[in-house]
Amino acid sequence: MAQEKSLGGPGLPTPPAVVEGLVRAFGKDKIGETGYDLAATRCCTENEKAEARKRGQSLLYGEMLPDGVSKALHPSRLGQPLLGDGAVVLELGMGSGTVAAQIFLQCPSVRHVLGVELVRTRYEIAEAAFKRLAASEPGKYRIQSSKPGEQICLAEASTSRQLEGRCADFFALGLDLVQKADVIFFAVNIPCKLFAQLCERLAQAKEGCRLFTYHRLDTVWWSEVQCPWHQVEANVPDADTFATSWSPQGYRFYVYTCDRSRQPQIKAEARNETFSEWQAMWDEASQTYYYHNQENELSQWELPRQVGCWSSNWSEEHGAWFFSHLPTGHSQWDAPKCMADLGWSWAYGTPAAEKTG
Repeated sequence: MAQEKSLGGPGLPTPPAVVEGLVRAFGKDKIGETGYDLAATRCCTENEKAEARKRGQSLLYGEMLPDGVSKALHPSRLGQPLLGDGAVVLELGMGSGTVAAQIFLQCPSVRHVLGVELVRTRYEIAEAAFKRLAASEPGKYRIQSSKPGEQICLAEASTSRQLEGRCADFFALGLDLVQKADVIFFAVNIPCKLFAQLCERLAQAKEGCRLFTYHRLDTVWWSEVQCPWHQVEANVPDADTFATSWSPQGYRFYVYTCDRSRQPQIKAEARNETFSEWQAMWDEASQTYYYHNQENELSQWELPRQVGCWSSNWSEEHGAWFFSHLPTGHSQWDAPKCMADLGWSWAYGTPAAEKTG
């Protein structure tokens, strides 16, 4: 486990033996890749991209850098449940498998690491890497089971510790295992339509479990189920960032502990008025704004009609826009903050807009 020093930065030094193991598994050029043009980005097929668009998702990809993972594994973040023997780690959206492999190599107390990845070509990178790791030290590791393109399990011969990868949708395989996991690594972005389902699954987590997530839970807890998660003290400052391929200087992730003995701090916002997957972007050439969807990476000139859980609707009777909260059916004339921030109001596009603006 990394020593407690320089925790104000985006990473902690990764043990050389761990880096060497990662290099044997993935290749020297794949460890520490930065930017957006990564191997696990280039590998995606046109069919996979089309399927992602149908789901309303993006295949934009990035990875935690080894030193960022080492910081995440510190006892003040994720590492406390890993100090005992027999820990189980669940990685949802493992990509090429570098994080899952690093946890397995760096944390000898972890009994089982399970990484789940939906995109087959990315999973296949992990599958090949786990095989290379086993082949690089045949006396230490062996492939315990393998079903090409679907499942692979590497085992440590002396301890039977396991590093397993599965190609699956983690809502079908992965989130069903949160009750057994000591650590959940969830460093991926998911569409807002899945937030409620995600929260209901995470609410079933094992007491004492630690969660590392891309999403800040107080912005995505769209469920009436009581939230047992509390942000760990070391992660509260906004400066607590972690080194990634797209932001080596540090990117903000959130770390929580499951503690039902404390009063819930995260509660469902009644109508989810603040979350938006859209970002207004200025186009210098046309001197106007366009709108970029951060979930599916698509852009458009028109003001989005659906933002988060809200939609805009035209009333012929009143000659004005009204706004509907999709989960509850509630309607109102005032634009919710997520839509108002983009430019929506009841008068948008009407003569009255000039008077109210």
